[in-house]
Amino acid sequence: MTLLIGNKNALECIKQNSKYWTFKINRNSEVEVNIGGQTKLIKPEEVSAQILMKLKQSAENVIRKPIKNIVLTVPAYFDEDQKKATIKAAEIAGLHVLELIPEPSAAAYAYGFDQQKFSDTNLLVFDLGGRTLDVVIIKVKDGIFNVVAIGRDTQLGGRDFDNALMDYFMDILEKKYKKKISENVMHKLLKECIDLKHMLTATEDAK
Repeated sequence: MTLLIGNKNALECIKQNSKYWTFKINRNSEVEVNIGGQTKLIKPEEVSAQILMKLKQSAENVIRKPIKNIVLTVPAYFDEDQKKATIKAAEIAGLHVLELIPEPSAAAYAYGFDQQKFSDTNLLVFDLGGRTLDVVIIKVKDGIFNVVAIGRDTQLGGRDFDNALMDYFMDILEKKYKKKISENVMHKLLKECIDLKHMLTATEDAK
């Protein structure tokens, strides 16, 4: 949902990626889901809200007390509409967002760059995620983190590697059997490609 939530250019994203998705989505970025035998349409904010509710429940089971206030990370390239949609998803989940932090800044915090010895430092954060690649320059001064430059590719991430593998094998299979691959086979092929990608992170070849 990261590519769709609050995205004014979602239609272009849908055109580029929909053939790889295991769910159906319309031109309004609404996802088709089957609930009790009925097909319903839900918005990306509602999908994200369901994920946040699940995370909230898991965290509450661990700390054994209710959670109301949260800090969320968002991709560095998110514009105001995407940030507002993210906050709305949290509100649907019954959560109050204290602050939104760019993911590269959060990564810098996690590695301890908020210490005083980094009071006047420029950092380069290379963030290759599941859906996007961000290369960000962060200036740290007096404990304050400011993103000063962003380079990004929203079509280069772990899932895009899966898609590239799928295209490669689909071409081989369609030429071999001389017919288009069915949706069910595509879903199975996607799982196989993800497993293959994981294997190739640890070895130079895999079947």
